[in-house]
Amino acid sequence: MQGISHTIKTIAIVSCLTISGIHDALADSFSRAWVTVERTGKISSSMKKTWQDSPLYPELIAASTEKRLGSISAQDLEKLMQQYPDSAAIANLRWKKLFRLGRADWHEDFLFLYRPTDNVKLNCYKLEAKFRLKQDTETDHREALRLWTHGKSQPTDCDTLFSIIKKRGFITKEVRLRRIDNALESRQLQLARWLAKPLDKSATQHINAWAQARRQPDKFLTKQAEKFPEWVDMAASRLASRNPDKLLALIKDRKIPDSVRQSAILGAARTMAINLDPAAAPLLRMDLPSHPILNHWRVRYFIHYQEWADVLTAIAKLSPEERGEIEWNYWASRALAMTGNSDLAFEGFRKVAESNSWYGFLAADYLGIPYDLRPKSKRPTAPLIDAVNNRTDVTIARLLFEEGLTVMARRQWDFVIGRLNEEEQKAAAILANRWNWHSRSAVTAHQSGLTDDYELRYPRAFEKPLKNAAKRHDISLSWLSGLMRSESLFMHDIRSPAGALGLMQVMPRTGRQTAKELNLKWRGTRTLTNPSTNIRIGSYYLAKQLDRFGHPALATAAYNAGPHRVKQWMPDKATPLDVWVASIPFTETRNYVQRVLTAQVIYEWRYNGTITRLDEVAAPQITSKE
Repeated sequence: MQGISHTIKTIAIVSCLTISGIHDALADSFSRAWVTVERTGKISSSMKKTWQDSPLYPELIAASTEKRLGSISAQDLEKLMQQYPDSAAIANLRWKKLFRLGRADWHEDFLFLYRPTDNVKLNCYKLEAKFRLKQDTETDHREALRLWTHGKSQPTDCDTLFSIIKKRGFITKEVRLRRIDNALESRQLQLARWLAKPLDKSATQHINAWAQARRQPDKFLTKQAEKFPEWVDMAASRLASRNPDKLLALIKDRKIPDSVRQSAILGAARTMAINLDPAAAPLLRMDLPSHPILNHWRVRYFIHYQEWADVLTAIAKLSPEERGEIEWNYWASRALAMTGNSDLAFEGFRKVAESNSWYGFLAADYLGIPYDLRPKSKRPTAPLIDAVNNRTDVTIARLLFEEGLTVMARRQWDFVIGRLNEEEQKAAAILANRWNWHSRSAVTAHQSGLTDDYELRYPRAFEKPLKNAAKRHDISLSWLSGLMRSESLFMHDIRSPAGALGLMQVMPRTGRQTAKELNLKWRGTRTLTNPSTNIRIGSYYLAKQLDRFGHPALATAAYNAGPHRVKQWMPDKATPLDVWVASIPFTETRNYVQRVLTAQVIYEWRYNGTITRLDEVAAPQITSKE
């Protein structure tokens, strides 16, 4: 299984129309009209008569216009966008037209339509147009060089721009060397070698040293480290992963030149800390230069080994801003408690416990004080909610959602949210909740500051199939709900970057095998975009992980990172839950486990109206079942 963070999801169109009985009638109306126009590009007279007074009519205009986008002038398209300012589909025509104009070298029309964007291709077209029309500025020169010096090959759409700046003499030796280093940082050795061809042999030696530092780190550290100190940290890190004993021997015997010895120790300490290597302790107790990854993993390392005095020392090495974060406040309090400083620990835990979060619940459990899940944030007034509800752009989003055109609906919703202020966004979250649009309710409430409004952020979505699955597999309904929320944010039609599908983000290979075990008919990926089937397959797989590992934290981690990895992370002896979770080497999985178990506590309250503590839903000690 591949979990995905709802801050970094990749949404892909799996199915634009919801295939369910409730939408059959609607599909015969607007959805069918849209499909017809999207296919033919034509709006019939009867279709126009039926829909021209509907807020959804611009969606038909957009589908029709896209089919003949090449023949529409930039000026006419701008007028169309002004005529229908509330439609994301119409607004999106701008970007599709820009790609056409850029490829066709229609520079003036391109700049007429262009608006700031992060899209690399469009920015290359923009700069090319400005250079061709002699409208380029110093800012444009810097942006062009920034694009050229990227560590990976840019799209071919940028080739003309790069040719222009090369002829203008912008690609100096220093710029080329900068891109070589960026390419090496991105592990693009072939690109780096190509970039070095016009340069003298020192550039090639620089690249060859990098290659040796990766492939033969021990040889590099003893033979070339002094000449190429920039690669020492990387080489030491590589050797620390492959053969830490050999690296420690090189450091101890001073086989690594003194001038780069500290860099080697830094690379070794960081990697050995992440790997929780018992031999790393002496290095981590040294006074090493500050490094963001090392600083955090130094703390985690000593948490893992429950060396509480060292935990306090490691936390003291963090920046003041980091020490103020709830995570490190919790661990400072925990270490103080374990070293006998109960008064200071109590005060720290008390502050952390004010947060309804993973660490807040842990702190409250240590103090034995109640959780407070009552919302403290204030919802907007009814008149404001009505005003937002009456907006045309909001109405379009709602109607698209009701039609089952979920991808279009989400695109429209995101378009709307970008036009609303914070209080209006709160109102929009409430409206989405009323419409049972669970994903938009949850994400918009969080974005707008209603972070403790759990009705909005933790909706009881897909309750019936979840209850059936929980009963069938004898697992917690609240756990299942929290996991589904973390996986898909209730969107049944999404695909993760790794290819996982649906509400519980099931990989097709896992889904096919699990369907076979459950005697379910496999209809390809359609099986996984069906909510009920996806929940049945995902819950069965989750129950298998719980049966295998015996603790919900381990099973949750296995669902996200795979059981083979969790097997490697299993503790040799009974370990506190908070310690084990803090030691998970994958940041995504560590945050995922914290998020799912926190959501389980909140869903217990949402379903049952009573508080169930974290130490009740997940035993505070983890033992190896295997």
